[in-house]
Amino acid sequence: MCGFAGYKTTQDFQIDHIILHTLSQVLAHRGPDDAGTWRSQDGKVALVSRRLSIMDVSKAGAQPMIDDEQRIIMVFNGELYNYQIVRKDLIALGYQFKSDSDTEVFLYAYKAWGIAALDKFDGMFAGAIYDRASNETYLFRDRMGIKPLYFSLQKDMLSFASEIKALWKMPWIVERISVRGLSHYLTYLATPAPMTLYEGVYKLPAGFYARYTQAHDISFTQWYDPLTRTETVSEKNISKKSFCVNRVRSLLDDAVHKRLMADVPVGALLSGGLDSSLIVALMARHQARLNTFTVAFEADPDEERSWARKVAKKFGTNHHELILTEQDAFSFFEKMVYHQDEPLGDSVCIPLYFVSKQARDAGVKVLLLGEGSDELFCGYPMYVDYLSLYRYWQVSQHFVPNIAKRGLFYAARPFYTDYPNRQDLIKSWAQGRSLFWGGVRVFSELWKDGVLAAHDRDPYDPIIEKMYPGFPQENDSYAIADYHREHFYKQNPKGDFFAAMTYIELKHRLPELLLTRTDKMTMAASIEARVPFLDHKLVEFVMQVPMKFKYRNKETKYILKKAAEGIIPQDIIYRKKVGFASPVTRWFKQGGIFAEHLQDTLYSKNKWADFLNRDAINELIKKNKQSSVDYSYQLWALNNVMAF
Repeated sequence: MCGFAGYKTTQDFQIDHIILHTLSQVLAHRGPDDAGTWRSQDGKVALVSRRLSIMDVSKAGAQPMIDDEQRIIMVFNGELYNYQIVRKDLIALGYQFKSDSDTEVFLYAYKAWGIAALDKFDGMFAGAIYDRASNETYLFRDRMGIKPLYFSLQKDMLSFASEIKALWKMPWIVERISVRGLSHYLTYLATPAPMTLYEGVYKLPAGFYARYTQAHDISFTQWYDPLTRTETVSEKNISKKSFCVNRVRSLLDDAVHKRLMADVPVGALLSGGLDSSLIVALMARHQARLNTFTVAFEADPDEERSWARKVAKKFGTNHHELILTEQDAFSFFEKMVYHQDEPLGDSVCIPLYFVSKQARDAGVKVLLLGEGSDELFCGYPMYVDYLSLYRYWQVSQHFVPNIAKRGLFYAARPFYTDYPNRQDLIKSWAQGRSLFWGGVRVFSELWKDGVLAAHDRDPYDPIIEKMYPGFPQENDSYAIADYHREHFYKQNPKGDFFAAMTYIELKHRLPELLLTRTDKMTMAASIEARVPFLDHKLVEFVMQVPMKFKYRNKETKYILKKAAEGIIPQDIIYRKKVGFASPVTRWFKQGGIFAEHLQDTLYSKNKWADFLNRDAINELIKKNKQSSVDYSYQLWALNNVMAF
């Protein structure tokens, strides 16, 4: 696991060595174990790396890594779980290795097969390769977007890094707020790829690579899509519950097992819920004496922690607990914003950082987490709500005349004054739009129009068009979900409604909010996070599983729960779901440090006066205090963005 940065230009250009050192220092938390820099003789290409040593902790695995002919130079962030298998294939082709690192395997795989080598690897990764012979630079990101990669083409140069904060250290990069990015953040709590909060700064989408030779010569290729089927299952088998149960169990066990690969201690975040408990149980099959970690807030019921203790006791783990206060959370807030790079309006960033730091202090460098399970297996109650509403939504769209739908919207609107998101749902129905826009919708389109100040729209961006032809470039966040939904049904015309929901989540919410949150907060504590539920083979299989096995007999995650039977206790499997969260409602409803901080920030001198309607936000604060309606998560999202 590493952090990296670099640039390439065709201009006569000399960069001060101090800047390269600064790039290395700003990424030090991502790789405190080693640092390296490579620069071409003419100064037109440079690569910087920071290393968190997980596999082959010797100096032989140091980066930037160069092949034996001094032709290919690369930096790499992540883990390749099958690198030993690919290594044997390369040895058979005559390649020789100086280390036992997966980075060197990727280096020679590229040399043997070109960028098509990406298809051969199973893992999480992002990286950059400079090929001196062809003058090509490649940037690439893993299938699910577990590892981030940011880039810019300002000043006709390719600049790239694992984190945006490194780009700011390059003197030719200019920071400008993107109105489009801000608008989408307010809806989704994260900017959808390829956008960021900043004009001219992009994130490479999950499953993409970029090829760059010189200014204005950049191309983008989607090398993987979650609808890919590495293994096609027959309709006869996929319709059998027993087959699906056994296959999910087998694929998840394999996903956990391969993620134990490390030359350093590996542990797990344990909440005592289904997902984390199942991961710990499967880890215990393959590794003795695990370290598990739980974090909670002081007012949380002790009952929740007791479930984690029960699992830890059953599987004999060395269990650690940490209790946080609002003061603890607030003391981290400024640092949280620094590590986010751009707003990630999810308060889970706070406990996730503290549990990662707890693990690091205990000598653990790798943590397994349960991200992705709810999205794949229908784990959220809101998904059930969407499924219940879908049939009526479709029928009424077909049979109710448009003029009647518009009339019903305007008639119902006054009854939902305090519930703008519900107003917007009815408006979407009246306009004949699709039902599902994503698992997060903090500020609906109607609502955020009042929160945003009048401002010129971002100009048309040809780089966005190159990456995603036809991608919507207006501020309508729902159009982004439409874009991915349309692609889903083109590839899978008979796909069910929940599979389309999952696909939309896999294209945005998972990589750009949940996985970016996981990467930023764990790496802030110099921890590598691994997510077995997002193993691409498991994802591909679950995308083929019929909806009837995901939600059945009013049971969410039905097939996963059946797969867990006999592995973890029944009362753990079927207990009421409690999400991993921070007590945001208590902080803003009851008034406290965060509520005061938001009020102080609102009218202070800052750049957000030009982008946000501060009077509208102040009214929202007052309503949240005085009424029974809860706007705390909206206030958290605003507090987060105004801290930048």
